[in-house]
Amino acid sequence: MDTSSAAASASAPASLAALGGRRRFEGQVALVTGGGTGIGLAIARQLAGEGARIALCGRRAAVISAAAHELESHGYTALAIPGNVAVDAVRIVDTVIQQYGRLDVLVNNAAVAAGLDFEEMTAAAWRQVLGVNVDGAFELVLNALPHLAAHRGCVLHISSISAVSGEFDDVAYATSKAALEGFSRRLAVELAPRGVRSNVIRPGLIRTEAFADLPEDFFASQLPMIPLHRFGEPQDIASAAAFLCSQDASFITGAVLTIDGGESAR
Repeated sequence: MDTSSAAASASAPASLAALGGRRRFEGQVALVTGGGTGIGLAIARQLAGEGARIALCGRRAAVISAAAHELESHGYTALAIPGNVAVDAVRIVDTVIQQYGRLDVLVNNAAVAAGLDFEEMTAAAWRQVLGVNVDGAFELVLNALPHLAAHRGCVLHISSISAVSGEFDDVAYATSKAALEGFSRRLAVELAPRGVRSNVIRPGLIRTEAFADLPEDFFASQLPMIPLHRFGEPQDIASAAAFLCSQDASFITGAVLTIDGGESAR
């Protein structure tokens, strides 16, 4: 469940400044979809801070451009690629290769939700969610694979606790995240001979802009469900993402890492 708060954005310079210690992605290129805000932007910041050149993709051109400019203002290399992963995957990957000449890390983070109960769900809304969350991921991996294989790269998919819990999100979103996890498991097996790894992060309640307009009583009702008694922040996901995409995780593929403060362990 992806929920970027204004406070997270305000602390971006400090966060970026703190990332300069490790250089696990020196010389590498990372493509982060849905990279303009929230979890995607936090991952982009983390990878940039560790040496990667970044390509950010998203449907909102102004948001993606602002995120790329933020990274560049801190001395990092960033490229904004406006586009919808459901229909623009070929162009997105081609743009990365034309600009940087390689691709080492693909982060499938872009996602949409319908926000509808089952009986209100239309076929068009269902197809839109599956188109972005599943078909888009498929098309991106398909087109990125030759480039990832050339450098023994990796794919990271951002799922959701709704993949395994019927309590959260709408039926199309939950279905898409469960499908994404199955997709990653099969990719891990098929792509291993080419040296490409595929893993999943399954976030719980993360405070991002998606939840910015919800009343505080919503959060108050959710907090008792989390054993660590706090909400996740985008940086919690970004730190784990950098580990899974780095050579520190070179023997990890086909894995799902749940980051939810212990909520799903209940």
